[in-house]
Order: sequence, then structure tokens, then C-alpha cells
Amino acid sequence: MGKLLISHFIGTKIMKLNSLFNPKSIYSFNYKLFKNLKINRKIYLGYAIAFGISVFGTVLGVTIGNQWEKQALEQEEYALINTNSLHRLQTAILQVRTHQQQLIPLSKQPEKFEEEYAHIIKHLETIQKGWSEIKLIKAQENYYSQQEISKLKKFIQSYEGVSGKYLQSLNQLVNKNQITNLDSAEKITTAQTQLLEFTNSDVAIRFDEISESLTEIINIFYKQITQAKENLNQAILFRNWIIFSSLFISILLTIFLARKISWAISSPIIELTNVAKKVTQSENFDLQVPITTEDEIGILAFSFNHLINRVKQLLKEQTANTAHLNAIIDNLADGLLVSDINGKIINYNPAITKMLGFGDVDMKGIYCQEFLPEVIELVNNSQQNPTAVFTKELQLNEKQIAKASVTAILETNCNESYCKSFGSIILVRDITQEKEIDAMKTDFISTVSHELRTPLTSVLGFASIIQEKLEEEVFPLLPVENRKTNKTIRRVKDNINIIISEAERLTALINDVLDIAKMEAGKLDWKQEAISIDKLIERSLAAISALFTTKNLELITNIEPELPQIIGDENRLIQVLINLISNAIKFTHEGSITCSAKLINHNIVISIIDTGNGIALEDQTKVFDKFKQVGETLTDKPQGTGLGLPICKQIIEHHGGNIWVESELGKGSTFAFSIPIQINVINQFEQIVNLNTIVQQLQEHSTNNNLTCDRQKTILVVDDDANIRELLRQSLQNQGYAVREATDGLDAIYQIKADKPDLIILDVMMPQINGFDTAAIIKNDPTKMDIPIIMLSIFEDKERGYRLGIDRYMTKPIDNNKLMKEIGLLLSQGTSAKKVLVVDTTASTLLTLSQILKTQGYNVVEASNGEECIEKALSLQPDMIIVDSVLSQEHDLVKTLRFEKGLENLFFILLGDTDKS
Repeated sequence: MGKLLISHFIGTKIMKLNSLFNPKSIYSFNYKLFKNLKINRKIYLGYAIAFGISVFGTVLGVTIGNQWEKQALEQEEYALINTNSLHRLQTAILQVRTHQQQLIPLSKQPEKFEEEYAHIIKHLETIQKGWSEIKLIKAQENYYSQQEISKLKKFIQSYEGVSGKYLQSLNQLVNKNQITNLDSAEKITTAQTQLLEFTNSDVAIRFDEISESLTEIINIFYKQITQAKENLNQAILFRNWIIFSSLFISILLTIFLARKISWAISSPIIELTNVAKKVTQSENFDLQVPITTEDEIGILAFSFNHLINRVKQLLKEQTANTAHLNAIIDNLADGLLVSDINGKIINYNPAITKMLGFGDVDMKGIYCQEFLPEVIELVNNSQQNPTAVFTKELQLNEKQIAKASVTAILETNCNESYCKSFGSIILVRDITQEKEIDAMKTDFISTVSHELRTPLTSVLGFASIIQEKLEEEVFPLLPVENRKTNKTIRRVKDNINIIISEAERLTALINDVLDIAKMEAGKLDWKQEAISIDKLIERSLAAISALFTTKNLELITNIEPELPQIIGDENRLIQVLINLISNAIKFTHEGSITCSAKLINHNIVISIIDTGNGIALEDQTKVFDKFKQVGETLTDKPQGTGLGLPICKQIIEHHGGNIWVESELGKGSTFAFSIPIQINVINQFEQIVNLNTIVQQLQEHSTNNNLTCDRQKTILVVDDDANIRELLRQSLQNQGYAVREATDGLDAIYQIKADKPDLIILDVMMPQINGFDTAAIIKNDPTKMDIPIIMLSIFEDKERGYRLGIDRYMTKPIDNNKLMKEIGLLLSQGTSAKKVLVVDTTASTLLTLSQILKTQGYNVVEASNGEECIEKALSLQPDMIIVDSVLSQEHDLVKTLRFEKGLENLFFILLGDTDKS
């Protein structure tokens, strides 16, 4: 019955599946269901159907198989239990019969008889229990056939009560004869006879038949166990058959659905692909993809159609933009070059060809170094540092100057850590006219500043004289007890101090403006000398050490040991350091100032670190601009001219270095600059004179050279400005000097020939002969070269003056105290004989020069070769060296000795050959 139900169930499912796979149903399923479903839902649906069938078949097979298996196992279990019960019953019957037969010989032994009889009673109890279990087997009709149940019932009916009768008869026999108490042989024999008769009695025989009948019943139950095992195997096989059948059907259905879903997905994609190929190949943007579904493919087709229309529109706009951009580039006034990373030109505009005079030459494919050699360095720099802009001035021809600006072409998704470059953009601008205007501006600023210096000199000088006279001669004569007079005196003092301080501030401003103008015009003279970093920082800190004490700030120095020397202008670099340190002190109210120096990649990097207010990020780019000051100018009073840092920038960049600032508001600032380590050729002034000429002049002068040390010192003031001469006259006469005046250089030369002064104060800008030429004439005259010369000028050209042999160079406005101090030092030195080192390989030349110089009062030291010259110059520190020009060139004496401490202003006279004079 169970098998029929299962067969009917499976047949019903197969009919439903057949109806599902009907072609009409499939068509309807495809176009009605798939059309409106999204792709993922189509896939989910296919998988769900296949998985559902697989799961349903598996669950069905497992359920039915498990039910059959359960029934088979229960049948087998009950069969085994019942078989065991029957076996126990049969065994008990056989045990009773065996023990009953043992009673006959044991009648002589009452104790053993009783023991054996007890076993019989026990087994009979087991038989009664087993008989009760047999009766329960009748109720298990679900597990046995009707025939088996009938046999079991017949067996029960046939032998029910037999075991009880057997026990009853045996008990009567034992009790009747009192077998356990037999005391004579006769009684024992009688008992044995009765027991033997009982063994063969009908009750005993009937009792034995139970065992024989049980054997047949047991065999029936064994057959039942075998049948249960067969049913179990069939249940397992059927379960597996259902599972595998459902899996097979699900696989078939999965394949079918996969084909249908793939077709539903791929068909519109193929259509879209074909249209895309046609658009790509023919560039026909009028084509459209047909939209047949509402899923993602339909959305993709719609988007692709929109994309085609958008590309069509953008292409049209790009064409117009390209034409517009080309028009802009072609009409750009500046020359434009676009190169790859190696400097190969890939695009250009007509302005650059016109600027370079190339006409209609096609510049594409040409390397830029072939016509602009200086630009390739900028291109390489832009590739190494893609985010920076590099500029350089170019001399296109004799009259035309251009400025090239180069920057890298970067990818659009460039980030701070990495930027990929595809080439460089080179913008070339003609700055010839700008240079001319800038030169005019510089000349104008220079002229105005120089013209301002002269009246400032008078204002500052006369104000100082007035202050001095009032302090020394006027104020002491006034009555101090008069309160009004005292108030007036204080007010006059304050007013004069204001005049002097403001004049000095205006002087500093003029000096800064002049420095900037000279630097921009390239007219500033720079010294080139070896500089020790330790001494550079030491001199700078010493100059402003008082400022640290005034503001109670801690000074920290951190200088790496054994830093190499650099080549540069020491005074200018000290100017930079003083400016940076004083700025740090100015804007730091508490904490410390750190000055550090270290070597980084062949550059000396000097940093000034403060703990002050800091600088906002947006202001950091302005600090090096001229006349720019950070902060709120309406609320914060400007502290300076705004030229200090721009001057520092010009000085550092002239030395080939860089200057920068790192700062954060409230956390202090770090100003740092780098100077490359390099050895440059230093051109020193060399004055070559003829030996016979210098000997003749020294001999003529030796006869008239009578120095008087005790007479009043005479100072010749040479200046074309009467106010300056008057200012100097008053200042010098106040110090007890005799003063003579000359209006220009020519007048000064005549006066010096007529009457040799003890010292000369010489202006630079004068009519007829300027101050430099006048100094050169004086210093080339051996009879006059020992006259100390102080040059006062609105120009700051110390290097040129020192090369001529002047003793001091001071700029206007004049610091009167410093001037008087320098005059005193020079005149005191003049009273002692100067040391002259004479160097020549010819003994006669050495002898002649030494004799003449000694007759004039000079201390003369001789050297016959270059090594001896260097050794004696370092040890004796002479004031002048007279050396053969060839010998000086062989040993590079001028450059070697000028680098040594104490010999910076050493005067050289180089002797030339007589035949070459």
C-alpha cells in the first residue's frame, strides 16, 4: 500500500514538470517573466527553481525513505525482542525438564534435592513471565502477517495452563511423599519410582511439547527479522533513488534556465556591442541601440544612447574649444614652447619663432637646447621638481633680453606625495623694455637716494655738533635752579635726539633702498673670500648680543663641528644673519632663539629658530616681498621698512642659495637659508708698476721726507659740497686738527704736491676727477702712498676703494664719533714705521728696494721666493708687499694671502719687467 502511494506522488510531480517544460509555457515564461525582471532577479529565479526542485526531491526522498526505514527498524526490533522472549521461554522449559529429571537421583540427598527443586521453581517463574510476553505479541498485528498471528494464537490456546499444571503436579508429588524428609531406603525407592513415572506422565509430555512448538514459532520470527532487513535495504534504495532523481531533474532544469537566462542577457548586450563597434569604426554618433528590456541591459542601452549623444555634443564643443585655444596660443604675445620630458619640442606658437627669428621653420621634433641652450637646465629642473616654477633670463641677441618660465605638465590626479610629469611648458617673454624701464627706475632711485644722503649728512652732522656744543658749552651756563629752564633744556635735548634718531632711521631706509636697487641692477660689488661658518655666526651674534640681554631671551647655538668653509661676501652674509636674528628677537617676547648650522647635501644650512608669535600660512609667501609686512597694518605699527628680508633674499640668491620660512601661529618661526659649497675664482686687484719708476720716485722722495711727530696734524678734506666741508672742518677743529679743504680731486692733488698732509678725507662723487681716481694717483706715487686716506661717500663701494689701497671706507651720513676714532687710529699708526715685505728672486732688486724704503723709515723684510713670502706674510703681518708679478702669479700670492685673517686689506705692488714699461 505504501509503495502505491509513493508511485502516485512521483507520477503527479513528473506530470507537473512536463507541463512546465511545454514549449508554449516556456515561451510565455520567457517573455512575460524575464522581460520585466532585473538581471540579478532572473538569475536568482533560475537558481531558486533549480534549488527548490533539488531540495523538494531530497526532502521527499529522505522523508519517505526514513519512514520506511523506521518501520523496518521497528519491525526488526520487535522481531528480535519477541524472538529473545521465545528463546528464554524455551530455555526455561528445557531447564525445568532437566532439573526435574535430576530430582530422581537426588532423592537420597535432601539438601541437594531442595536446591535442585528451587531451580525448577525459579525456571517455572521465568516460564510464567515468558508466557505473559507471548500473549503481548498478539497485539503487534502491524508488524506480522495474519497467518503468523493465527499460529501464535493457536499455540497460546493449545498450551495455555500446561506449565501451571506441570508445576502443580510436581508440587503435589513432592509434598505428598515428603521427598525432602525421606529417612528409609524404601521410601527413597518409592519416591524415585513416582518421580520417574511423573517424568513420563502425560502432563510432563505435554509440557515437553511446548518446547517443540516454540521451535516452530521461533523460526517464524527469524523469517520476520530477515524480512525486516530486506525492507530496510529497500527503503534506503528508494530514498536514494528519489534524491538522485530530483538532483538530475534540477540539473536539467538548471541547464535549461541557464540557456534561457544567458540568451535573455546576452542578446541585448550583443546588440549593444555591435552598435558600439560601428560607432567606434565609423565615428557615426547618430546610431542608437534598440531597447528591448527593462532590466540593467535596457538601462545600459539607454545610457549608452545618452552617452553617444553626449559625446557628439562634447566633440562639437571640443572642436570649437580647440579652435579657440589655438587662436589664443597663435595670438599670444609671449613665446610658447611645449616639450616632452627630454626637452624635445612637441608644440609651439608663432610668437616664439618670430622672437627667435626662425621665420616659417617647423620647430616640432627639435630639442630646445639647439636654439635655447640655457632652457634645457630649467626643463630638467622642472622634471626633478614638478610642482615648482623655474625662471631664467635669456640674452636672445645683443639688444633683446627675454625671461623664460618653465613648469612641468602634470597629470590631473596629482597628489602631494607623487606627481607624474608628461613634459614641460616653456613661456618666453620679451623683457627688453621692462629691463630698460627697470634700469631707469634703479638709476632714479639711486640718484634720489644719493642726493638725499648729502643733505642728510649735513643734517645729522650739524645736529650732532649742536648737541655736543649745547651739552658742553651752553647748558652748563644756564641756571639749573629755574624749573622752566630745566624743562626747556630737557625738551631741547629730546628734540635734538628725535632729529638724530629720525635722520638715522631715514639713512637706514635709504641704505636698504640703495641695496635693493643695486642688487636688482647687478651693480653691487661683492667680495669673494673664504668664510668660516663658526666665525660668521660668532661675529653676527656678537653684534647683537645686547638685544638678548634687553629682552631676557636665551640664546642657543647648535653648530656641527668641522663645517667646511664657503666662498662669499662675509659682510653681506653677516648682514643676513643679523637681520634674521634681530627679527627673531623683535617678535619673541619670551623663550629662546636657536641658531643652528649643519651640512646637508653639499650645502651649509643655517637656521634661526624662535619661540615667538609665528606667522600665518597665508602671510609666509609675502615676507620676502619688498615693502611687505605681515600682520594687520591698521592695528599693528610696522616695525621696519619691509626691505630687510627682501635684501636677505637677494644676498642669499646671489650666493647660489635659497632662503625660506617655516612657521605656525603661536608656535614660533624658523628662518633658514642654504649656501652651496663651491670654490670660485677670485679676481683680485693687481697693480703692476715698473721697477725703475718706483725706485726713482722713492729716491727723489727720500731727500725731502722729514717727518715731524710733534707738530699739529693736518687733515685735507676733499669734497665738492661746501656744507660737508664745513661740517668736517668744525668736527675736526673741535678735536684739535688743522684742516685744509679741496673742492675736487684735481685741487687735492695740487695741494698734496705742495704740502703733504697727515691724512686725507676723500669724497667719491666730484667734478673733474672722482675720488677713486684721486686715490689711485696718490697710492701710485711712492712718495705719497703712505698718506692715510679715509674715503667718505654716498656710494658703498668698499671693495674698489680697498683695492686701491685706501685705509678706511665710510658711507654718508657720517657717524662722527666713528670717524674721529678712525682718524686717531690712522694717525697714531703713521707715527710708527710701516712694515713692507719685498719679494723678488733677483738679489739686486731686493737690495735696491730695501735701501730706498729703509731711508724713508719703513721696516723692510725680504723674501726670495713664493713659499718664503707666504711664511713671512703670515707671521709678520706686513702693511704692504712689493712682489714680482710673475712670481705672484706662479704662487697665486694675492688670493692666498687675502684670505688670511689680518691680511684682508693688505696692499700689493706688483713689479713688471723694465722692457715692458
